[in-house]
Amino acid sequence: MDIPGSARLVTAMLASFVVSAVVLGGAGYSASRILVAPQRDVFRAAAFDMELAHGWWCEQDDTEFVCSPPGKPPRAAIAIIAMKERNEQDNLQAYEDHLKQRQRIGDEGTGKLSDIRFVKRSVIGSHQWVEALHSGSELANFDTYYLATNTSELGILVTLSVHKDYADKYVAELKQMIETLKIYQR
Repeated sequence: MDIPGSARLVTAMLASFVVSAVVLGGAGYSASRILVAPQRDVFRAAAFDMELAHGWWCEQDDTEFVCSPPGKPPRAAIAIIAMKERNEQDNLQAYEDHLKQRQRIGDEGTGKLSDIRFVKRSVIGSHQWVEALHSGSELANFDTYYLATNTSELGILVTLSVHKDYADKYVAELKQMIETLKIYQR
């Protein structure tokens, strides 16, 4: 029996095992980084939660939640989520009627009127929403996307104001976030 030959065989088998494990582990890790999106941060409030797009963060500002994309100010986008106790004006038809009107930017009487791109209804999650796009309703050179819905207890308005040059990127991120919105009210 050749002991050095046996040792070489065991050493070769161990080396093959280690190399195979490293290669397969590295390939698995690389594939998971490419194929599986990183887990997103969840923003939670008393009446809702939603997953934030990568790098976005939200904070409460009085009765509203202000969400910002990554980067230094001035930002090319800002999202605002406002919720209030529902009253008789908080219904989809009232939201739709309001959003079908051109909005005045700046001081009353002196500001330019917004351009309405569309107003429509859509289903996001388990809620029907009024969705609208106005150009120049909040800030000059910015498009503002409006989403409004209600529950039995809440009226909810989400706005995303985004500079026209960055609309494609931030609108896609907002829609991803709104699709994950879970409202805890009926």
